[in-house]
Amino acid sequence: MVTIPWTAGMAVFAASVYGDYSGDMWGDVQFYWTLVLVMMASFLGVTAGYALNDYFDYQVDLANPVRMDKAANHGLARKDLLVFAAILGIPSLLIWLYLSPLAFLVAIVQLVCILAYSAWAKPNTPYSNLFVVLPTALMPMTVFFVYTDTLAIEAVLLALVNLAFEPGFTWAGVCRDVESDAKLNIPSLPIVKGIPAVAKMVLTVWIAVAAFTVLTWYYTDLGLVFLIGGMFAAIWLLAGAVAFVKTPTAEMGGATFMKAILWFWVFSISLIVDAAVNIQI
Repeated sequence: MVTIPWTAGMAVFAASVYGDYSGDMWGDVQFYWTLVLVMMASFLGVTAGYALNDYFDYQVDLANPVRMDKAANHGLARKDLLVFAAILGIPSLLIWLYLSPLAFLVAIVQLVCILAYSAWAKPNTPYSNLFVVLPTALMPMTVFFVYTDTLAIEAVLLALVNLAFEPGFTWAGVCRDVESDAKLNIPSLPIVKGIPAVAKMVLTVWIAVAAFTVLTWYYTDLGLVFLIGGMFAAIWLLAGAVAFVKTPTAEMGGATFMKAILWFWVFSISLIVDAAVNIQI
């Protein structure tokens, strides 16, 4: 569900800067139609990616029955997950193609990255999450290409924010699975480096989130609402990361992962509200 506010925030921001409307953006039907399609394409694509990941992780997830967020632990057949991935993923790609050929091409790259992550990287390298970081970082570009054919500075800056957030988010989350990963000889980062080292890595990249948030505010037309909300979200991340460093356990890693979800909501709502009130410094 975290993809919904994040996508909405990017789409509203992109529309407020590059949208071509006859009058006020908030009173234009085309704005809402495009926004709904962007959110649908994003949600369907991300959900398809989860289905693909659960397909390749099927045996791993069965070995970790406490993970009730995994399809294998709900009795779904493995082959059905490929069907679900196609049912969700194909419409997502078609929507992106309808909205923008450039957005469609970036979405294809994102799909290839997720396939590489699930099919090869995850069981073979402790840095497999980099294959997730790239498609996540590309998401702002996918969305902005719907509203402009240029590589917008706003999209690049938001990509940098995501590039810093996603590794820490994934590293904290994978700490939950150290026991099952060890049993299955999966070289996850917490097993290879140790949870204390992973906690410090999480803190390091989330410091960069704060820095890139300030840069995004400084180099765009975003105003005070975004700066306050974005920095509050960044400080929330840093507080969680510091607590993780102080208590580097699998349980704390999982808690840090869950608490970080708030960042998506606060950061994204800040983008939306700033575009709505248009407060400039």
